[in-house]
Amino acid sequence: MSENVKDHFINGITLNVQDKALMKWFYGEVLGLNIVNESYTEVRYEIGQHNHFIIFKQLAAGREPLQSEAGLFHLAIELSSYSELADLLVQLNQYHIPMNGGEHRFATSLYIEDPEHNGLEFYVANQNIKPISTNEKEHNHGIQPIDVSQLMTHVSQEQWQHIPDLAKIGYVNIKTIGINAVKQYYQDYFGMSAMIRETEDALYFENSNQQQHLVLNNWNSHIKRMNNEQTYGLACIDMHNPQTTHKQLQGPDGILYRFNQLKVK
Repeated sequence: MSENVKDHFINGITLNVQDKALMKWFYGEVLGLNIVNESYTEVRYEIGQHNHFIIFKQLAAGREPLQSEAGLFHLAIELSSYSELADLLVQLNQYHIPMNGGEHRFATSLYIEDPEHNGLEFYVANQNIKPISTNEKEHNHGIQPIDVSQLMTHVSQEQWQHIPDLAKIGYVNIKTIGINAVKQYYQDYFGMSAMIRETEDALYFENSNQQQHLVLNNWNSHIKRMNNEQTYGLACIDMHNPQTTHKQLQGPDGILYRFNQLKVK
């Protein structure tokens, strides 16, 4: 779960929201994240103890993004054990939070939405996987139904008290525009030459530590992100990338990235 400070990885995300109080209830009481600081219109939570953050900015009269507009598909938070994932399942069930689950080749995952429909994935990475070639097709990476009864055997006596210390941002899945329109941009400016797989409508990138950290898809999107500062949902993504001199970038899909603004432990 440790990170190489010489590598590049995502360590923060900012979301524009309509109701800060409602989001505080969900992320604070239900998910158990810790507030780092708060103002009248903004609240910052830490995910685990890795200096990974999720920031909410309340907009009084923001703009609703179009369904086909680029933006956040989901934020994926990595947990360190099946016990943590099982405890979270119990916690979400107690609060009657709708959820889906899936078994991937790479992970076991739970999927939910927060009160403003921002997607979240909580997952435990599968450590016993064999390397794959970069030209494998997507059908080899399908999602199978999660075995809930098996997962429940991992529930701990303590159950879910708060976000675990070892939790961190694993990756971000982005709704983008046409894959061919953004592929070269992400490779040139983000140092993402190591694609673990590619399909007609999705790109999957890993860093040099062989950890997937960015997914781009245009399953339901084809319009550039507009007016990040005043649009509800994704405002910007923070990334640690010691190889870049850029402070921020906004590419063909309109997604805003900030670089090296957050301290790395």
